[in-house]
Amino acid sequence: MTEHSFLTAFSPIEHRRNDPDGREATIRKTLLSHEQDDSPFADCPMVHMARVQILDQLVPPMGDVSGSGLKTKYLIFAADIDGRIDDFLDALYRRDTDFVHNVWGQCIGYPDFRGAVFFRRYIDACSFHNPLGYAGFPLSVGETLLQLRRKNALADFVSDHQGLSDKELQAAWRKNRESLKNPDLPKPGTF
Repeated sequence: MTEHSFLTAFSPIEHRRNDPDGREATIRKTLLSHEQDDSPFADCPMVHMARVQILDQLVPPMGDVSGSGLKTKYLIFAADIDGRIDDFLDALYRRDTDFVHNVWGQCIGYPDFRGAVFFRRYIDACSFHNPLGYAGFPLSVGETLLQLRRKNALADFVSDHQGLSDKELQAAWRKNRESLKNPDLPKPGTF
C-alpha cells in the first residue's frame, strides 16, 4: 500500500500597514491566477487535496475581550498526498518554480537561494507535524479516481438506458460492462 502523508505548514508573512512592498499582494495575485484549471498541484499526481490560503486574522473566542490577535499574517499550506512529503515538494518545485517563489518567497525566512532542497527545508521549518489530515481517503489517488470514474460511468449508463425493456437493458449491460469495470482514468487534477 502507498504511504499516505499529510502536510500542514504555517509560513509567516511580514505584515505592514498597506503592504508597502507588495508581498501580500504578490501572494494573493499568484494564488488567484493559479486556480483549478491552472493549478501547479494538478501535475503532481500524488495529490489528494492541497490548499493554500492567507490567514488574515483569528476570530477570538466568544466573550474574549482581550483584544489579542495575530501579530502577522500566515500562509497556510495543507496537503493530503500519497508518498513522501519531500517527493511532493520536489514535484511542485519542478512543476512551477515561479509559483513557489511568488508565494513562499514572500514569506518571512524563505531563503534567497533557488532550489528544491531550500524549498523543502523551509516548508519543514514551518510545518506543524500533525498525523491527522484535513481530507483523507483510504485509497491512493489513482484508486480513488478509478472509483469515482466507475461511479460516474454507472450513473451515465443508468441515465442513458432509461425506459428499455428487460431484454434490451440486459443486452446493453453486457455490451458496456467491461467499459464500466475498467474505465479510462482521468488525469489527476482534472476530475
